[in-house]
Amino acid sequence: MKDEPTRVLYEMEDWGYYLLPRAHSHSPGYTGLRIAIRETPTKSHFDPESIRLRLRDKPGSANWTKLELGSPGQGTGHVCPGRVIVRDRLDKRVHFFTFGGSLEVAFAPGVTVYSLHSPAPILELTEPEESIPDQLASETEAIMGEVQAKWGSNDAGFARRLAQVDPFQFYLASLHSILLRYGHSRALRESFEDLYDALLGEEEWLMQAGQWPVQPLMLEELLAPD
Repeated sequence: MKDEPTRVLYEMEDWGYYLLPRAHSHSPGYTGLRIAIRETPTKSHFDPESIRLRLRDKPGSANWTKLELGSPGQGTGHVCPGRVIVRDRLDKRVHFFTFGGSLEVAFAPGVTVYSLHSPAPILELTEPEESIPDQLASETEAIMGEVQAKWGSNDAGFARRLAQVDPFQFYLASLHSILLRYGHSRALRESFEDLYDALLGEEEWLMQAGQWPVQPLMLEELLAPD
């Protein structure tokens, strides 16, 4: 029987990146993302060359990090909320959004596979940005930007807070904040009806799964300055 790193490397032989299954059929995103960076491009599919995402560094701060073939590290890491940008040698880019998670790394001669796992959906973004995952990511980023502004010039404090938050709690708070905003605005509900309906459906699924808290926090509360 193959050990986990060997199995992951074997499964990624024919892929540049691969999304793991959704938690349920109507989830806006996926449970995991694997990205293979190879020394020699296959030229038979999208061949990632680098990944840019936020990782928690040793001081405990969310730090934008570039990962490449054989990037140094201990094989695991904490992923902070934000965009995940995968780039190839021709500067073609594929974008994702994560509410946070964990990163594992498997090495082999000429290839490194990065595996991102999360208890919250990993959103696959598109161009033009019209899909429900795009809209959910944009709304979440907008609230993050509003809260960061409340930290004033204390960008380091905001980065530390991002590194501390639990990924699933961050996701729940994002959903709750967006649903409240849309619930109070008929114009938003009518303009983004599909998104609103999808998030209501996600809230219902989480309730049925026993994962929706009795008193959910808003994202503004979760990220607020001390």
